[in-house]
Amino acid sequence: MIHIDADFECGSGGEICKIGESAYAVEPKPELVPDWFLKALDQHFGGAGVPREYAFHVRLRSSASEPLQCSVRCIFTQTSGKGYMAPPYWMYQGGRWRPVADEQTKYVEHEYVDLTVTVSPGEVIRLANKPYVSTIQMQEDMQDLVSMTDGLFSIRELGRTEENRSILALETEPRDETILVGATMQPAEPAAHPVMAVAHWLTDRSMLTQRLLARFQFCLIPMPNPDGTAHGRSVTNAVGEVPMFGFGHVVRGEPAPAESVALWRYAEQIKPAAYMEFHTHYQNNRFHKLNPMSIDWFPESMHERVHRVEDALMHINAAWRVTPLTPDLPLIECGKFANLTAQYHTLSYCYQIYTITEEATCAHAVTVVSTLAQALAEPDWAADLPEVRIERG
Repeated sequence: MIHIDADFECGSGGEICKIGESAYAVEPKPELVPDWFLKALDQHFGGAGVPREYAFHVRLRSSASEPLQCSVRCIFTQTSGKGYMAPPYWMYQGGRWRPVADEQTKYVEHEYVDLTVTVSPGEVIRLANKPYVSTIQMQEDMQDLVSMTDGLFSIRELGRTEENRSILALETEPRDETILVGATMQPAEPAAHPVMAVAHWLTDRSMLTQRLLARFQFCLIPMPNPDGTAHGRSVTNAVGEVPMFGFGHVVRGEPAPAESVALWRYAEQIKPAAYMEFHTHYQNNRFHKLNPMSIDWFPESMHERVHRVEDALMHINAAWRVTPLTPDLPLIECGKFANLTAQYHTLSYCYQIYTITEEATCAHAVTVVSTLAQALAEPDWAADLPEVRIERG
């Protein structure tokens, strides 16, 4: 017999019903959003614009005495987002995530996907639309990195969520300028591992990373919405707020999500020269996407630097989707990008990575941050290379 549920950390599923012999259908986990946010979506985007209910993560357990083939249908909603539920899907088995094979995946666009898997006796597997990572695992990964890098990193608690989870940042030593790297606050686009990949890259002892560490402080936030992650939400936290659009409320002194408050208070302290936020999709059905701040956000004295950094980023990929964030965009005042740039002239970027594997996604994130940091550091810095020391050995 197969038992299927979503009652675990990061699990995401609504009503589950049996639709055939060893076949189950999973409704999306309902995700209510605040009235003001719904009204804004209706006004500016015809009710669309920001996807929600696009997380899927269930657990299968077998109590049978022999292997059983099981079919699980993930049902989509009209709010799931264009292309967000496209394959590949993922199976957690044997301690790691792996893509569900094409021949085991039946995808009906805008409607559902059927996943057919075999579960061995006593086995527990998980099926998901992304390779999710738990809040506990991420906190342990951060602590492990600090303990093995001999003072390179420290952990700072930025605040606590409504359910008393820590919002944590990894920090290197303070410098005159700071680069802030964060995962999106949308748990259905899990970017914790790519952000941690940047942290691991900074430990590689190469000339490049050692010079960048001497030039900048790096602050990294791999899981800015831990309650939303733990509850298997797409865009909300544990109490139905939308933290990614709560920054305008914080700036105006209005009630705001705990996550938005914690990140904004942190930004007030570090005043980042640049901010890179990663959204990950683990798909290759679209080009990578960059949302830079339009040049009219910046004083003329910064235009050369802004153009230099954006030009460097644009040469990462041969094909792109690019949408500059202009002051007249709907909801622009609600997010962190506009407020960081308006308050601190931060070069802020939203970067959506479209690669399938975790390894490629992490490697791409490293490329992006390396490119950003080198361009931000000025041409004189790039030309001032230290002498290479060579020892026999």
